[in-house]
Amino acid sequence: MATSATVRGRRSGRISGQRPERAIVAAVEQAIRSTVRPPRSRYLHEFTRAFRHYQKSLTSIELAAELRSADVLLVGDYHALPACQEFVTFLLQQFAGLEDRPSVLGLEAIYASRQGVLDAWLASATNADQLRERLHFERDWGYDWEPYRELFKVARKNCEAVWGLDSEPRKDLRRLRMRDRHAVSRIVEMRDAHPDARLAVLMGESHLAPKHLPLLVREALPGERVVTVLQNVDAIYWQVADGNGAHPPAVRVSEDVVCVFNATPMEKYESYQAYLEG
Repeated sequence: MATSATVRGRRSGRISGQRPERAIVAAVEQAIRSTVRPPRSRYLHEFTRAFRHYQKSLTSIELAAELRSADVLLVGDYHALPACQEFVTFLLQQFAGLEDRPSVLGLEAIYASRQGVLDAWLASATNADQLRERLHFERDWGYDWEPYRELFKVARKNCEAVWGLDSEPRKDLRRLRMRDRHAVSRIVEMRDAHPDARLAVLMGESHLAPKHLPLLVREALPGERVVTVLQNVDAIYWQVADGNGAHPPAVRVSEDVVCVFNATPMEKYESYQAYLEG
């Protein structure tokens, strides 16, 4: 298996244009696949097939307007990449500055059964590291705590509430659709408890294929504007990035789907390798 150090070594040479970069990314993907056999799952492939093209580039102002207009934001998370969680932290800060409506955060990373822990933490003076222990974060989730620590800190200051959305078992891919249905039931509860709030939901990206969570949320909350926010989708990144790696902040994929860019494919897979090695 290629280590993070060897990957960084490959990147240290000068890269001009997309083809060398894509070749390096492909080599890293292959190194990961040689260690972790990708599961054969129709559910996962539905996400990959769904987002291959985009309609137009968006400026930062256009993106902000799109996000501001949503009642429910379904944000895709590449769990091992801190930039994904940091993006939601940034969103909550931006929404707080608008003062147009309250925000409520929903997280796949937290089991719904831990809701009492979240509520007690929000109502107390305990710090985020104490929350980490009470949530059994490493055991139950296992990804880097630091970006979540900052997310919880900002959510505590700027959100009406934080909700846990997930249910067990996480490692059984046959239960992904069941977990979607459970998450939707929790989102409906969020809406009932916070009728005026903007709901920001952070879920693993594969849950955001059009016929997965987005369809279920629209069916459960008719009349609400549900916007899917993808992050760093490889197929779209390679279309919009120029030879120097420059790209627009976001693109419109379809009427209610946007994709933002805050990391390169290389950074994504480096983060996943670091997760595997850790």
